[in-house]
Amino acid sequence: MSRFTYILKDRRYLIFYAFAAIIIAILSALEEVIENDYESYQSVLFELIVNVPVFFLVTLFIGYLSNLIIDWLNDRYSWEQKNLRRLVYEVVIVLVIVTILTIITSVASMMFSDDDGSDRDTRFVVLTMLLFYIVVTMVFAFHEYISLNEDKDEYQHIAKDLERQNYISRYEALKNQVNPHFLFNSLNVLSSLIYSDISLSDKFIRKFSEVFRYVLELNNQELVTLKREIEFINSYFFLQKIRHEEAISLSIRISSEDLDKLIPPMALQIIVENAFKHNMISNLSPLRVELYTCNHKLIIRNNYQARSDSVSSTGIGQKNLMDRYKLQTDELPDFYIEDEHYVVELPLLNQA
Repeated sequence: MSRFTYILKDRRYLIFYAFAAIIIAILSALEEVIENDYESYQSVLFELIVNVPVFFLVTLFIGYLSNLIIDWLNDRYSWEQKNLRRLVYEVVIVLVIVTILTIITSVASMMFSDDDGSDRDTRFVVLTMLLFYIVVTMVFAFHEYISLNEDKDEYQHIAKDLERQNYISRYEALKNQVNPHFLFNSLNVLSSLIYSDISLSDKFIRKFSEVFRYVLELNNQELVTLKREIEFINSYFFLQKIRHEEAISLSIRISSEDLDKLIPPMALQIIVENAFKHNMISNLSPLRVELYTCNHKLIIRNNYQARSDSVSSTGIGQKNLMDRYKLQTDELPDFYIEDEHYVVELPLLNQA
């Protein structure tokens, strides 16, 4: 749909243009009455009625032009970023339009008028400029009002959508991390340890409590330090290693300057959990997980050995991470397979 068609189909614009045309026609008629430049009140009324559609068409043209100009200014000099420059440009543009329209109208009037009175010509130019200034200013102000309200509605919609995504992401994160399958396996391991190794079962309980304390305390936070996330994944991996023993391993090589960078909480657990879920794990086919940083990104890499009985991935974990990163930055995680390894790259965010 073209801009002109959009304006014609929007009742707000047409009502305003009609209102502006009536106001300008009334002001023009009042000027003739004040100057006693009329034959009768009937002629003034007739001219008023004739001028309304003429001024409506003029206002419609100015409205179309102003809409294009405001869109152009919004792309280059938004009110939020360059408000003073935007104001100056808009005032200058209004004055230029008023001047051009005044010149065109004055030239047309002189071509079709037999009156050579300079005083009348001067008054006509001044009045024409004043009327055009009023109508152009009104139209620009109206279009700015519509534009700003549309931006406000869009921002509110985006804010509500982001808030909804935030709640969904937090819910999915908590659901993915504290799931019945993980609880069931952990409690089974603990049950067997209590009777076979009291010391190890005590350590298991402490690590188990650390995992859930982290989940409950930090799930409502949008970002945590990489150092804190590494501590959490160590505890989580300890629980898994009790179950899988030497069939899994975790290698961490994190540069010290990256430890204070930020990532979404439990991002690592989502990735590691997916590695356990979708890969064969045995002493003959051990799962090796590597964590390291490179170019201000956290790389999580594991040997790819897909399980034959693996259920097709729903993509919830990846979508979870994508949604939570979208709340913070334009940089998004990357997921790919390279050299028989599954690789995830998580952007590391700076402290505010």
